[in-house]
Amino acid sequence: MSQQSHQSRQSPPSERELGLIEASEARADLYDTLGQLRVQLDYAQRIDDGVARAKQRIAAEKRENPLVFGAAVVGVAAVCGVAVWAIASKVVRAFQ
Repeated sequence: MSQQSHQSRQSPPSERELGLIEASEARADLYDTLGQLRVQLDYAQRIDDGVARAKQRIAAEKRENPLVFGAAVVGVAAVCGVAVWAIASKVVRAFQ
C-alpha cells in the first residue's frame, strides 16, 4: 500500500485527541507567558542591567570626553552640596 492511501484511510482525530492537542497548545502558551512575566517582573535583574549599562556609558564618556566628564562631576557635586545645605538650613531653623 502506498503511504497516501494509508493516510486517506485514517480517521479524523477524536474529541479526546483534539482536547489533548488544545491542552498542549494552552500549556505552551502559558509557559511562554510565564517566561515573559518572569523577565518583566525580575526588578533586581532589570536594575542590575540598568546599572551595568549606565557604568558602561559613563566609562565611555570619561574616555571620549574627559573634560566634559569632569565638568559633569563638578556640577553634580555642586547640586548635591546645595541640596544638603538647603535641607540642613531648614532643619536648623525648625529647631530654633
